[in-house]
Amino acid sequence: MRSYLFALSMAAVLVFSCGPKPEIVLFWDTHSVDYSDIDVAEEQFADFAELAVAAPERDARKAIDVLYNHLKADEVAYYIYSDWMESAFYNLLSPCYSPALYAKAVDRIVSDGIIPRGSCEPYIQKREWSGYNLQGKKATVPGVVLREKTLVLVLDKGCPTCREALTMLLEKWPDVRRVAVCCGYGPEPTVEGWEYVHQDPSNPVFDPRMTPIYFVVASDGTVEVSYTTVF
Repeated sequence: MRSYLFALSMAAVLVFSCGPKPEIVLFWDTHSVDYSDIDVAEEQFADFAELAVAAPERDARKAIDVLYNHLKADEVAYYIYSDWMESAFYNLLSPCYSPALYAKAVDRIVSDGIIPRGSCEPYIQKREWSGYNLQGKKATVPGVVLREKTLVLVLDKGCPTCREALTMLLEKWPDVRRVAVCCGYGPEPTVEGWEYVHQDPSNPVFDPRMTPIYFVVASDGTVEVSYTTVF
């Protein structure tokens, strides 16, 4: 819930610049990682995330390294800022969503060893999830052969909003094949016009907490539109 609220707060406070700013690499040399005023610290991190996602990826990755070099001196700060990395770069509701930058942050979390390996697993799992079905890459939908333009909706069977998405997307995308990947527990969906498959819980590809999301696959099996929130 905290990650969700932080993503929404960033959407409210961020004002995107017209282009990348070179000072991103130096950001944490001129800003403190002090979190004694947590609201101020969150806003400062939101500024950083805005600059990072607008900057060349190489510069943004360097800036994340600089930040983690500072964070290694304070274990509490390390945990706090790592959670903010997830909120900023992994959450689809965030205007700074960036699978590449999230992967970079997780690489540092794992290699630094500040957070025990067991506690790193959720970050690692989300890094894996965010690497699937990127625009221009081959689609990954286990159990589904993709040979025509296909709309793929990922839903949680226990989520009423996800069930609404079935009807909404049926109307929005009338002339494509539609596949719904069902996660979680609950009654089986019954909206006509969809092919229903189920995510293997022992080898999940989709994060059920991000549902409902959809993406579009071209007839050659490449992702035409990457993960998109429905509402």
